[in-house]
Amino acid sequence: MKKKYFFIILAIVTLLAGFVLYRLDQMDIKAAKTVDATFSHKENNLSGSLYLPDEEGQYDVVVFVHGDGSADRTLDGGYNFIINRLLGSGYAVFSYDKAGVGGSTGNWLKQSMKDRAEETAQAVEAVKNNTQVKSIGTLAFSQGGWVTSELALMNAPLDFCIVAGGAIDWMDQHVYYETQYAEHQGFSKEQTQKYLDYVRRGDAFVAANDYDGYIEHANNYEYGPPMSKERFDFAYINHKANATEGISSIQVPFLGLFGDADKNVDVQNSIAVYEKVFKANDRSNYDLRLIENANHELLDSKYSENKDSLILDAFLHGDAIFADGALDTVVDWLDKTVPSAGDRANSRT
Repeated sequence: MKKKYFFIILAIVTLLAGFVLYRLDQMDIKAAKTVDATFSHKENNLSGSLYLPDEEGQYDVVVFVHGDGSADRTLDGGYNFIINRLLGSGYAVFSYDKAGVGGSTGNWLKQSMKDRAEETAQAVEAVKNNTQVKSIGTLAFSQGGWVTSELALMNAPLDFCIVAGGAIDWMDQHVYYETQYAEHQGFSKEQTQKYLDYVRRGDAFVAANDYDGYIEHANNYEYGPPMSKERFDFAYINHKANATEGISSIQVPFLGLFGDADKNVDVQNSIAVYEKVFKANDRSNYDLRLIENANHELLDSKYSENKDSLILDAFLHGDAIFADGALDTVVDWLDKTVPSAGDRANSRT
């Protein structure tokens, strides 16, 4: 009897181990080939990876443009499901470590959005130097929307642009974000007004490049630790960022993705500005999509309040952590937009 139970337990453990290994394997990037590539921008040396799909020959390439914060080429694995969906649909993906992260030198906190756009343009050249390219464009996340606008002003050699969760004005976005924070904290109307006055006053110190004044101001309240000098300088460098002029310069096909449960960006304002500017410029090759039940990262909105379950759900359910239709929208739009993708898309149906 004991021997029987032993084999039953052994079988269960073996099955569980197999399931765990399978799920971990599914979370890895499934590239047929990975080509490491380095390139330079100003004094920085940037390091990235070009992930290639099963098809050989010339490639349609999607270059990732990071949002805010320290980010390596995979966003610590956060990009893996998106990369795999693109690879599985026949698209190559290039992503690189931000300046000062992973294998890249420099410091992203010292970069303006124009710096990052120039850097992205160099990344595009690096891809073209490392593989045969049929078409190449960008998929930008959040803060990357401002980078996309700067790329348009530069007339960068892109065939398409995608922006997910892009804001319009840097300072306006900050106030919106802090307003949502106050609401989430359950502040009363009076408390919210007091907090936003504090935020706007802090922003005024940023605009004046007065760090000492900012520190004195922040220390008079108990809303949390003040920004570091590096972060303050980064905010000052970019506080005038506004995507409007760059949007008017976008000539290539454009897809804007916005989550209807985004707490970081005023998506209704973003959609309205994109729509207004594109129409004013008689543009028709654009698509603006509001994804239902999607947060800022286009994940299912439930993860905005329950982040603790995100890693476990990603392990158990894979890319189902994204809002319904979010990843499909990206691939379907690319299939319809990139001329060379048509035959490949038809072969998947």
